[in-house]
Amino acid sequence: MSIRLIALDVDGTLTDEEGRISAENASAVKAAMESGIQVILATGRPLQGVESICRELGMNGPLILGNGALVLSGDEVWYQDFLDPEDLRAVYEQGITVGGISMLAFQPEVIPYWFPQDMDKNWLSDILDSFRLYKRFDVPAAADLPLERVNKVMFLGDAQSVAQALATWPEKIGHLATGRSYPYLGEVNTPTANKGKALSIVCGRLGLSPEEVMAVGDGETDLPMLDFAGTAVFVRRGSAIPKLPGGALVVPTEERDRGVAWALTHCM
Repeated sequence: MSIRLIALDVDGTLTDEEGRISAENASAVKAAMESGIQVILATGRPLQGVESICRELGMNGPLILGNGALVLSGDEVWYQDFLDPEDLRAVYEQGITVGGISMLAFQPEVIPYWFPQDMDKNWLSDILDSFRLYKRFDVPAAADLPLERVNKVMFLGDAQSVAQALATWPEKIGHLATGRSYPYLGEVNTPTANKGKALSIVCGRLGLSPEEVMAVGDGETDLPMLDFAGTAVFVRRGSAIPKLPGGALVVPTEERDRGVAWALTHCM
């Protein structure tokens, strides 16, 4: 069965580690769309983080955002999932307890965030800019972070602090989904939000079967959609490879910044 839809993770998959899209990846995406294949983004970013990418590549299909917590098609909401206020309080408390971590509350329109006084704000700003998260504002205290309409919480800090926060995760919020896209970044979602479920919702709306779908990703949060798709490709960025679905292809390390182009060349 031929591929009719391609779902792409953004950070580390479509883009390199500096947030840039290689000419090869951009060309491959445009060629696929010109051939009649629908290409969509499935990312941890909110809408504001992908709008310029969609304009750059000419993409106008559905969007899977916040690791699957929000699915949009134009102005229409196909799915949304918000964290519970009590869970959010416990997540924020964990970030404060571990220390050395900035916490970002992803709301659909804007990102309020808090950072400890000893954190390098220039480093933090550079990271957020690389993710194209320009609609943001800092709050004076962690207690000022929102408890309503939050799709995802992101922890940003040094690798050791983020690892410790996840390794000592409190039992009372053990039901939440956690993952790491980069060593300095941790992500928290509801247990019912993931890219695989969101991709199945998109396919249901479009009348597509998993066998007609290719998914390409590079991290833990991409595994559910790689498992759902009939064709799965993992972009390898380090020595460790997670347990992948059977038949998944792995992009050679030397091709990682052109991973989408490599995937389309080898699977289409």
